[in-house]
Amino acid sequence: MTYGFVGVVIGLSQIGLATLAGALDYARRSRASMAGTGAHEGAGNARRLLSGEFGAPEVLVALRSASTADTAQALVWLGLERVHPAERDALVEMLRQEPWVRQAIDGARSLMWWKRLAAARTLALLASAQDRATILQLLSDFHPAVQSAATTCLNRYADEELLTAVIDGLSSASSAVREYQLSVLRGYQSLAGPMLLARIRADAPPHKLYAYIHAAAVLDDAECMARIATLSTHPHPEVRVAVARVLRRRSGDTVQVKLLSMLRDSDWRVRAQAARALSGSTDERTVQELSRALTDSNWWVRFRAGLSLASMGPRGKQALSEALNNADRYARDMAMLVIGLSEASVAELSAG
Repeated sequence: MTYGFVGVVIGLSQIGLATLAGALDYARRSRASMAGTGAHEGAGNARRLLSGEFGAPEVLVALRSASTADTAQALVWLGLERVHPAERDALVEMLRQEPWVRQAIDGARSLMWWKRLAAARTLALLASAQDRATILQLLSDFHPAVQSAATTCLNRYADEELLTAVIDGLSSASSAVREYQLSVLRGYQSLAGPMLLARIRADAPPHKLYAYIHAAAVLDDAECMARIATLSTHPHPEVRVAVARVLRRRSGDTVQVKLLSMLRDSDWRVRAQAARALSGSTDERTVQELSRALTDSNWWVRFRAGLSLASMGPRGKQALSEALNNADRYARDMAMLVIGLSEASVAELSAG
């Protein structure tokens, strides 16, 4: 009785397994058949999309059918790139009404940073004045990726309020985000320049002033650079370091006088930056001051002075040769070190 019962169970199990295997095989064949049909249709649509044959309504249908994947912003970008240029604005208006696009933008309020990132990337393609508050929120996000994506929105839409938020946030942004934001600000230099000029003041917080000085140098704004030169005696050494660094990119008698003065600064970092910045000048006074800097108490100042002299041509090299007989042994050692460098090494170290 027991053995018979076990035999029945085993038999039923085998029948069930065989049935399940048949069902799985049928499902596999059905999926393959459907996939082949879908792939053929999808390939045709992809070719039409990539060739720019779709109008705005067709692009919208294609995006809507594919929007279930977590690639909303990529799909929007592809649609905007491939739709006929005359219909691009119409497609943007249509997309703004799509539930899946609104859902992506609503992610700006999510506690999950990747949803806020998706929202910023979507807005980078669709942003308008109505999104100002959302973009401002994303620009101040704690996650660098979200900040960068939000900055990209300015390529689509920007106004004074948004530019102000970017400029005022430069000092707290990470270096990578800050450099990207400055690259975007270059496209709005006529607006960003005066805004920076109004902030480059001696009474500004030093950490903010440092960021403004760097921004002005990247934008290469003439008025801002002239204002920066007046900060060569700022009480905060970090600001003076920034001033010396950016003045390296400028020329003229006023700039040279400022740098020569900074070569005697109380902070060795300022003196080192000033020595580096003076490499572009070959007048007698500059050579004399750099030769004197070879006796500085700080190694970096001596090194920068030596590199600047080596890059000045015959006059600077002559000063280095004379320094080999200097009464100061540190000046002699530095002159010997720099003279032993190849021209390529001098150029590379001077640029670093």
